[in-house]
Amino acid sequence: MDFSEINQLPPPLQSAATYQFLTKGQILFNRNEQAERIYAVKSGQIRLLHHTQTGQVIQHYVVQPGELCAEVILFLDRYTCCAIAETDTEVVAFPKSDFLNMLQQNPDFALAFMRQVSYRLHMTKMTVELRSIRSATERVLHYLQFITPPEQGTVTLEKPFKEIATELGMSSEALSRALNQLEEQGAIARQKRRITLL
Repeated sequence: MDFSEINQLPPPLQSAATYQFLTKGQILFNRNEQAERIYAVKSGQIRLLHHTQTGQVIQHYVVQPGELCAEVILFLDRYTCCAIAETDTEVVAFPKSDFLNMLQQNPDFALAFMRQVSYRLHMTKMTVELRSIRSATERVLHYLQFITPPEQGTVTLEKPFKEIATELGMSSEALSRALNQLEEQGAIARQKRRITLL
């Protein structure tokens, strides 16, 4: 289910939904702010992150169109991180109480919600696994193996290098070096952003 497509949602949520537009770099919500709405990204991207007391930025993940943002607040009073628009972005906002009521009343809607949360949990687990690999080349190779369809052996990198590097917990320069090393070692073949595992 695309949670940003109003016509795919149960009628009570359709009537409760509102739209919000953000420019690049604009904050959707801050950590510890009172949580009253859950969001779905309609266009653009929302990055979730938080800052430590020493000012270090801890990156979480990027929410893509069709995906929910801040679903954890259904069971909390305050947002647990900061949400910032990566690009000009449009989101659909749902009152927390209405969304929670619909989960309780509509089994199909609840199943679609659980499917997306389960996928998010799986992707988060994979990100933690990737970031635990110390060698940059091994980390990048493991990432490529993860995103490449097994029956094809080739993948086109759709995301910007900067975003991929952030997900992997490295700089863009380190990512570029790792790809060059993997190519020199004969582990991959590259044609611009199209990569084949060898």
